[in-house]
Amino acid sequence: MMRRRNMEMRGVLGSFYVACEWIVRLALVNILWVGFSLLGGVVLGIFPATIAMFTITRKWIQGETDLPIFQRFWAVYRKEFIKSNVFGFILVIIGAVLVTDIYIFYSLEGVFSQVLFYLFIAITFNYAIMLLYIFPIYVHYDLKLFQNFRYALIIGMSNPFHTFSMILCLVFVYFALEVAPASFLFLSVAPLSMMYMVIAHRIFLKIEQKKSEEKSG
Repeated sequence: MMRRRNMEMRGVLGSFYVACEWIVRLALVNILWVGFSLLGGVVLGIFPATIAMFTITRKWIQGETDLPIFQRFWAVYRKEFIKSNVFGFILVIIGAVLVTDIYIFYSLEGVFSQVLFYLFIAITFNYAIMLLYIFPIYVHYDLKLFQNFRYALIIGMSNPFHTFSMILCLVFVYFALEVAPASFLFLSVAPLSMMYMVIAHRIFLKIEQKKSEEKSG
């Protein structure tokens, strides 16, 4: 009986230790994301920092939990600085154009303006779905710049359950930050990145398995 209790206690303590370890890891990556975003003046820092963050969470999911976090983050940040900023600015420009067009067509009167308004709402909805997958795809696949957009949209539209799960994760983090805004520095984007990467990685494994079956068949 005593031995059983000791084993249960060890199991509880072991689980607590693992949970604390992951919280510290995520907090460190979150702080690095904030710090390196600021290092690039936010405008030039946010995209390479985001790519570095997703690269690390991807490595964790693949089992590389003992990688040197700071060194890997800094290496990816430097390597991807120019490419990720070009990539990010394209995303921002597309988003800005869509929002501007929606506002313009909403302000205008007439049937044609209404049709265009709803058309751009639909396009923006697809754009939002693409955004959910764009960073996991960027760090997982070695694709040409615009192939990332196409893959993200196709995967997002083809997996509605996973897409909805990502939206729920985003809503959860949003309300958590509403309750505790100070946690933005420590636990905000990194946990969200981890959740997104877990969901996306399951899809990637399914795709790879399907390709493998097609080759063997």
